[in-house]
Amino acid sequence: MTYQRSIIRGRWIAGAAVMALLAGACGGGGSSGGDTSSGGGGGGASGGQVVEIDVASGGFAYAETTATATAGHVVIKSMNPQGTGHDISLKGNGIDEHGDVVQDGGVSTIDISDLKAGTYTFYCSVPGHEAAGMKGTLTVS
Repeated sequence: MTYQRSIIRGRWIAGAAVMALLAGACGGGGSSGGDTSSGGGGGGASGGQVVEIDVASGGFAYAETTATATAGHVVIKSMNPQGTGHDISLKGNGIDEHGDVVQDGGVSTIDISDLKAGTYTFYCSVPGHEAAGMKGTLTVS
């Protein structure tokens, strides 16, 4: 893990911890702690393998250009530290899914209940971003 990615992940974890403490302090209701981010693919992010493909800290790029997953229920999350809006999208093998466009630490999420083995392209669907190089390859085995 690169130093920069480590800092970004640490900030995300710290933010999540603060949110959990605030929810508990406010009498956070009867939720079972599921993912509250919305994205393409429907449903929450409960269960399934989570693949993190974060946006780089600057420019039109993801922190990584390759990722792997195991076939089945896969949840793809992309934290965006930038002030510029980006999303995570996936295409290939009959899949065409898009998460929400997020910025300033938001997380774009795709939840696919039965992702088949194969090679897919992950990319940012904001116009011009994929063409600028904001894409990579997800290999599912």
